[in-house]
Amino acid sequence: MKKLFVVAALMGGISLFGAQNANAQTTVTLPDSSLTTLFTATVSEQARVVVPGSVLFNVLNVGSSTAASAASVTVDQIVLSTATKQLKLSIQAAAASFTAPAGGGTTWSASDISWNNPAWTNATGSAGTLSSATYNTVSTCDQGTDNCSTTNLVFTLAAKPTVQRSGNHTLTVTWKVESIGA
Repeated sequence: MKKLFVVAALMGGISLFGAQNANAQTTVTLPDSSLTTLFTATVSEQARVVVPGSVLFNVLNVGSSTAASAASVTVDQIVLSTATKQLKLSIQAAAASFTAPAGGGTTWSASDISWNNPAWTNATGSAGTLSSATYNTVSTCDQGTDNCSTTNLVFTLAAKPTVQRSGNHTLTVTWKVESIGA
């Protein structure tokens, strides 16, 4: 009678988990500790990335270049498929030029923005110039690290004496985060 109750209870419990999983059935004498289940956690490559939500160039003289305040970039919780892979952070402009304020007029090109090569923790930085045609590397995190960061990434807007319209000239950029290597 005990065996029948255990089988009926197991069958009732198994039906709660749905028909999508294969289930093994066996009759056991109680007590028993021979039944096993394999648990698998499937982990994808991933990282938590914090980039500036906006960068402000406070242009006081269109005839001189203007540096924005230093920006912080943090990449942590890095999980890659091998210890030899690296995480690369790149940036690309969404358009070839800024959008001028109401009334139009001359504005800056995406390529008028450049950035420095600051000190990074657990990464190698790359100075560069913004492009709307391609992603350009900002930094590459070291192999085997679970985090990399900087607090001193400075974007600079080139001088453009032909700009004659005040107001907000805007440009959106996209950051690309990818694993590279083998």
